[in-house]
Amino acid sequence: MITLEQIEATRSRLLSLLTYLTDVELNWKPDASSWSISQVVQHIAAVESRTPEIIQLGLAEEANYVSTELNLEQRVPDRSTKFNAPPQFHPTDKPKTLEELKHILEQSHGKFVQALNSSQSDSKLDVTSPPMPHPVFGRMSTRQWIEVAHYHEVRHTLQIEELIELQSGQ
Repeated sequence: MITLEQIEATRSRLLSLLTYLTDVELNWKPDASSWSISQVVQHIAAVESRTPEIIQLGLAEEANYVSTELNLEQRVPDRSTKFNAPPQFHPTDKPKTLEELKHILEQSHGKFVQALNSSQSDSKLDVTSPPMPHPVFGRMSTRQWIEVAHYHEVRHTLQIEELIELQSGQ
């Protein structure tokens, strides 16, 4: 199970990457079809904001779900496999400042950590499943949804590192 310490370490890593970037660097796109760092951050926050509701929906279900091993720790951060985000998780094209991005992340993270803290002792995390399938992994346990949310941030932190590297090569 993902621990709060792991979640906080991942968030610290993300914030440390953003800290010294200018607004121009945050909003730079390598091409018209790619997202900027700002857009990736908005996407992270959008997914993280939705996760508390998914946790609640899962825990409200009957405790009769049998989860399967999905190897999420390996599959989600793997950037060699590309996924298309559902439209509701697409970011805006409007440029954002570092302060705006930090605020967005603070809001989504607060909700996620609160939901995580209130559910960690719940014995139903592994035997319940939210009523909607994950767009990539299908039906998952409530605990697996929590894990995906964490590994999703890991994945996109790697993407931000790639974007920073691309910019430095310009």
